[in-house]
Amino acid sequence: MLRRKAYDALMSWKNRNHKPLLVKGQRQVGKTFIIEKFGRDNYSNVILVNFVENDRIKSVFDDNLDVDSIITAMSMYIPDAKFVPKETLIIFDEIQECPRARTSLKFFDIDGRFDVIATGSLLGVNTHGINSIDAPVPVGYEEHMIMYSLDFEEFVWAKGVDEKVISHLRQRITNKEPIERAYMERFDSLFREFMIVGGMPQAVQTFIDENSFSSTGRIINSITEAAKADMNRYNDPLKAGKIVSCFNSIPSQLSQSNKKFMYSRIDGKGSRKSAEMYSDSLDWIVNAGYCNACRKLESLDRPLMSKEVHDQFKAYMSDTGMLIHMYGEDTIRAIYSDDMSYNLGAIVENVAAECITKCGYVPRYYSKNKGEGRMELDFVIDLGSELSVLEIKSGKYREYPSLSKVSDHFNIDRRIVFGRSNIEITDDGIEHYPIFAIAFLNSLEKKWGGPDF
Repeated sequence: MLRRKAYDALMSWKNRNHKPLLVKGQRQVGKTFIIEKFGRDNYSNVILVNFVENDRIKSVFDDNLDVDSIITAMSMYIPDAKFVPKETLIIFDEIQECPRARTSLKFFDIDGRFDVIATGSLLGVNTHGINSIDAPVPVGYEEHMIMYSLDFEEFVWAKGVDEKVISHLRQRITNKEPIERAYMERFDSLFREFMIVGGMPQAVQTFIDENSFSSTGRIINSITEAAKADMNRYNDPLKAGKIVSCFNSIPSQLSQSNKKFMYSRIDGKGSRKSAEMYSDSLDWIVNAGYCNACRKLESLDRPLMSKEVHDQFKAYMSDTGMLIHMYGEDTIRAIYSDDMSYNLGAIVENVAAECITKCGYVPRYYSKNKGEGRMELDFVIDLGSELSVLEIKSGKYREYPSLSKVSDHFNIDRRIVFGRSNIEITDDGIEHYPIFAIAFLNSLEKKWGGPDF
């Protein structure tokens, strides 16, 4: 079984005062599996309610939403269920299919007898159309957790790498000390595998079991087709067509020199009305969890959120394995063989955005192509208390003009390059790390000794 960090997060939730938990994330990242395992390991009774598989049980929530009424009604549909206070976990799976079930979380929180975890894959999108039930969201009565596909560290665990080896690597990164050659070669190889396989649990498990990129590829392709099926299932045909077209355009958009997402590129017509036609489509893809939007900053001043340019952004696939298989076999071979003649810039930048997001940071970028202070900065993040600029290098080219001059225009705490080098700090104060170190970005964060907030 794949070891997941989400399990530890669930244990932390259980062992403190808590509200009902809503676990969000794209389909097939393993939400239900890990929650059900957590429940079996830690509760005497687990009641799983899947609103996709059991459509009739939605009627439980049609009338009164007090907990006793819900429990009584649920017992008719699940006669073997035992609702023992303080010993029972109730799992509402795919809760977006039953909006009033989500409303009921308020009453479970007030009641306090049962632990409740709900999962949702498409909570950010309208899955019910214009006639959807008006059910209030229980603001203040639920906690949220986002679950992604496996990150690189979880992938390394799946590959059987000893925890001591990972700890040693993290320590080197934290201390800014060069990594031994054997570690460099091993983790570079693992990271290239991770880019190809991605982090979707079924794909990772298939790769571990069969050690076959072709078998894994079939799984990834089926996951991609399932994503498109969702786009068609939950939208009218016209809107679904736009969403699928928008989704299919992401690989080619990332292959452009500036990687900026442009609606006019979707249909190739360059129409001024493209944004009006497709903006809702990309929003659907982002809210469904298939894409990480990286917004442009108008300046590098804090708070960064206030400096976002909302209509200019890059769209990165949330799972690089899916992106690579959309590019095709030539890209897979190039990554596996470390072919330097192949332009891997889009791939490496995508996996960087994925790692940044999975480490809990918000990726943003800065671009100015006119006037004084022209520069292109791949990523700007709040690395703890430090405003940091990250540059991603896929090749051996070691010049970085934008990174070299950014401090002349903005108050930056750290300038960091992830690429084809060992750990070092050059005379200009720029920190250099191997590309796989971005998966351990939180090891670079300066620990602050102040109080918790």
